[in-house]
Amino acid sequence: MAYVSRYLDPNLVEKLNHLQLSARRVVEGSTIGQHRSPVKGASVEFRQHRIYTPGDDPRRLDWRVLGRTNRPYIKEYDEETNLRCVLLLDRSGSMAYAGSGASKFDYAARLAAALAYLMLGQTESVGVGLFSKQLDEFLPPHATTTQLSRVVELLERATPRGTSSLASAVHQIANHLDRRSLVIVISDLLAPSKQLRDGLAHLRHDRHETIVLRVLDRDEETFPFKNWSRFRGLEGERPQLFEPAMARKMYLANFTAHRDQLQKDCTATGAEFYTFHTDVPLIDSVTSFLHRRMQKN
Repeated sequence: MAYVSRYLDPNLVEKLNHLQLSARRVVEGSTIGQHRSPVKGASVEFRQHRIYTPGDDPRRLDWRVLGRTNRPYIKEYDEETNLRCVLLLDRSGSMAYAGSGASKFDYAARLAAALAYLMLGQTESVGVGLFSKQLDEFLPPHATTTQLSRVVELLERATPRGTSSLASAVHQIANHLDRRSLVIVISDLLAPSKQLRDGLAHLRHDRHETIVLRVLDRDEETFPFKNWSRFRGLEGERPQLFEPAMARKMYLANFTAHRDQLQKDCTATGAEFYTFHTDVPLIDSVTSFLHRRMQKN
């Protein structure tokens, strides 16, 4: 699969070709790879040949092609998509923050594009939802060869602005999904923890698997400001002028308590929780994330 975009760095694409993202629970679809399916007897239609890679079922080898070319190829079918995934991306105003590097939204969008590339390359079905105070745009999951371009075009059109309501967006996504899926939430989660908890509870009730990827600028964890500063909210809050040293201790205590609550809520609702920092090269962050997930399988 080839695609040129500012969101898909060639070095990252090369690395992704050797990695795998998989759902650890039963998801609805066909029975292939590492996924178990509750559906039996699904019809299949031949789609294409793909070069054999370690881990593929040898029974799916096309022996006639092997005999003619001396190269191992397997058969793929349209109905073999064994995982349906929705990437739910936060495009609210707070995601526009950028310290000394890329904005959180730019980093998060590149992360979403990388995961979409990875899963579509494995013929998984991928969709994208963009949200602020509600679900603003929704691209339904598909596994077609043109889906990656649709995903990237949607990301490239988006800009971070407005207030956020994570709970509202997650409830809307859940209502769009008519069968079990993998939902990957990508956000800075700078909202009351109850919003995430309520949304995750809905997804769990509907038996979806959920991964929460928190994207932060390092400034938000360390609060490095030293001089009198005017702080302006990115989601409509009134500007405030104050001396950072006086607020640092309280800010860091509140940030830590909020982070700990988010992690507890994810654990309680069966969701996985990971943090990404915008000062870490995306290729390193994605590789680390996928390796940790594979070790759990």
